[in-house]
Amino acid sequence: MRLVPALTVTALLTLPAFASAQPPANCALANAVDSGSYAALTIDIWSEADEDNAAGNWADCRATALRRSLSGNPKLSARIDGLRKQLQQLRALEGQFAYIRAGGGTLYSHAIPRSFPYLEEQLAGLAALARTTLGAQSGQRYAALIAQARKAHVAYVVSLRAYRPKPDETYSTYSAAEWKRLVDRYETLGRAVMQTLGTRGDAATALGYSMLTTTLFPADGDF
Repeated sequence: MRLVPALTVTALLTLPAFASAQPPANCALANAVDSGSYAALTIDIWSEADEDNAAGNWADCRATALRRSLSGNPKLSARIDGLRKQLQQLRALEGQFAYIRAGGGTLYSHAIPRSFPYLEEQLAGLAALARTTLGAQSGQRYAALIAQARKAHVAYVVSLRAYRPKPDETYSTYSAAEWKRLVDRYETLGRAVMQTLGTRGDAATALGYSMLTTTLFPADGDF
């Protein structure tokens, strides 16, 4: 399930890697090795597009494997699928914010699919934790981590809303109306993630909230 193209508002997120002919995913290999090893073993002639594609394929294969492993727990599987979609959209928007502030650049589009393997590892960890008594353990530490993540996410959105290009930022492709629309969407997605995760102060919930704040780029433009 490749989400990035469906999220595009500008040509930024229509990544060349997904538009050009790329080798099909080798899920048997992806499920046996880490994402870096998968790229090394599947890319014949290195290119930015091939690296993007390898990262996306690895994440897709691992997502399918995780979904299969959760077939006996449909509620948890649905929650993980929902989180994956929401968090991938957040990562895509973070790339777009950085792209706008920088006035373009392929760095920001390439960063999006390359973040998906780490996200998939986090989701696998969350699913594993949620199925054990370890994930149900509660305590002040976990409650504090959740509170910190909520605070950090709010601060990120506030910083995004406060952004205006400086006089010397003539390269920015900033549009006030478009920026507001994107930030509104980002804030809505963040709330959706928190709603999916819930408010239980346990280890699994705390891990889920940490994923909310694993952002691609800072909100203040200093990157």
